[in-house]
Amino acid sequence: MTPRRIAFVGPTLPEPLRPAGPFEYRPPVRHGDLFDLCLRPGDQVLIVDGVYQHFAPVRHKEILAQLARGVHVAGTASLGALRAAELAGFGMQGLGHVYAEARAGRLVADADVAVLHADDSAGARRLTEAMVSVRHALAELLRARRLDTGQAARLERAAARLHFTERSVAGLRRAAGPDRDAMQLLLDHLDRHGDIKARDARHALDTLASRPVPPPPSGPGTAAAWPSSYGREWDFEHRPLKPGSAVSARLALACLQLFAADFPERHRAYTLRLAAATTGRTGSAGQILGAAGFAPAPRPDAQLARATEATAGWSADERLLARTFRLPPGRLVYQELPAEAVTGTTLDELEKRCLTLLLPPSAPSATTAARHALLRQLWQARSDHEYRLCALERGFRDTAEAARLAGAFDLALIARLLHAPAAAR
Repeated sequence: MTPRRIAFVGPTLPEPLRPAGPFEYRPPVRHGDLFDLCLRPGDQVLIVDGVYQHFAPVRHKEILAQLARGVHVAGTASLGALRAAELAGFGMQGLGHVYAEARAGRLVADADVAVLHADDSAGARRLTEAMVSVRHALAELLRARRLDTGQAARLERAAARLHFTERSVAGLRRAAGPDRDAMQLLLDHLDRHGDIKARDARHALDTLASRPVPPPPSGPGTAAAWPSSYGREWDFEHRPLKPGSAVSARLALACLQLFAADFPERHRAYTLRLAAATTGRTGSAGQILGAAGFAPAPRPDAQLARATEATAGWSADERLLARTFRLPPGRLVYQELPAEAVTGTTLDELEKRCLTLLLPPSAPSATTAARHALLRQLWQARSDHEYRLCALERGFRDTAEAARLAGAFDLALIARLLHAPAAAR
């Protein structure tokens, strides 16, 4: 299978300047993007631009997870250069001047490579100048003896006083004060020669495109796996239910969580087993909670211990345990399809059921409001609080997660089945 080559590029190298070649261009990287790509060993990723202010940035463990998988990850020019400098010891490749500056410790701040830019629909057009580009241009002008050291120092201080969102052409001119002519010389130089970030990005794309993708790394130098809750969740989302299945393990579990009338019972058995193994204490739910350091429910109708239609026969402690259970470090409830979830069915039967209920690829998904309405009806939730309890006792983190997963299914079909006579189901 031909390795994929993907580059995350935004304002550093506008679309008209991006070379044609083997790379598939994506917008600036954000947290989760590397997981969403379903990358395989031997694939190659180049990170140039990334978001970090209004969205969660790509995290180090997300890159480490890809390196451990055998994916080649390189960085240059902007956020990619910073991540490459930080992860060079773990196998991430760095290219270009900005990377070298970061690797040497002369560039440490995200803000030094940051720029304000238009959104992706407008081509991610850059609206301000990066501080790293200003410094590099000043150094070039000094070497060419077009500026003296005093002028260069004053221009650098003027630019550095501006927040990266204010470092526009007009903003730099205003900040220069009596050095306005020298600042114009700097701006002309950037316009004529291109900033160092753009040069680094173009160089990295040309360099990597000219080389065959090396085989996946192996042996002692291979990056170790750095498991995280996000990585485990991604793996569960994309792992097939069985080899060759079009249904993922996560979707199969969601089918049971959402629509199996007895799933709360299965979830209770799962949480009791794992909680007992963690605490080393077998017995009742109350004893397990006590061993974990939790006080018993103060009364049977405590907020999280209140009974629902499906849990009327449970003790208050059982309801508390099932509804609050999390896997370490406390974010996920499930990261695999456990034996308790598939009690009484085979994987073949579960796959067939899921395929029957999944939304056809071309069909629009139900609105979020419609998903919540149907789930409330299915679970017989009479109030908002009871609806939340129903979601928790089915192993969802919240009702939002339940509604998100319900969007993959044909809720109109499920509604018809819900209202059909029992003999017709």
